[in-house]
Amino acid sequence: MRTTLPFGVPATAAAVAVVMAMSGCNSQPKNQGTSGYRMDPARDANAELRTRSPRSQDLTTATNRMAQDIAKRLDVNDPGSPPRIYLGEIENRSELGNQDYQIFLVRLRSVLQSSGARHGLEFVRERAYVEDQRAREYGGKDEESTAAAYESRADYVLTCEVYDMPSGGTNYFLFDYQLVQLREAATGPDVGAGAIVWENMYEVKYQ
Repeated sequence: MRTTLPFGVPATAAAVAVVMAMSGCNSQPKNQGTSGYRMDPARDANAELRTRSPRSQDLTTATNRMAQDIAKRLDVNDPGSPPRIYLGEIENRSELGNQDYQIFLVRLRSVLQSSGARHGLEFVRERAYVEDQRAREYGGKDEESTAAAYESRADYVLTCEVYDMPSGGTNYFLFDYQLVQLREAATGPDVGAGAIVWENMYEVKYQ
């Protein structure tokens, strides 16, 4: 005699469905994470509104604009002799001196590296980082590959200064991006150590 569950579903059919569901769950890969949630960088999230600091929209707009500008500068962007650049440190001269704005430089480098301007600009990691990694891997084992044998190839540093520009009840942040020559350049423009070979700025308004 066949048992029937409420609503007229045969017990055997219900059992098969349960087994299939369980086998389906067991077939899923373990430790599979989710993509999570990422705020749309094209607009301000509620948590960012009315905050006195640069926001995700400012980060995206500023770095995209600077990347487009430096890519158009043929005296800097040179496929035949690309400037060798390392990423410097943000110089935070604003009243929010404890804020870390380094991402404004990191994103600019990333945009330039992934865009059509890459063939005319060459980025290298800073000497301290390369020395540390080489020392960890080769130190004491290969004299020619130790940190002491390494010399930086960079002729320029990409940096940015951040300032407050208060005016009445409204304030602005000024992000001033600069490409500064470090020494007699073997690549790119050569106008002398300390010269700013490219500069542009982005102003961020906050209430």
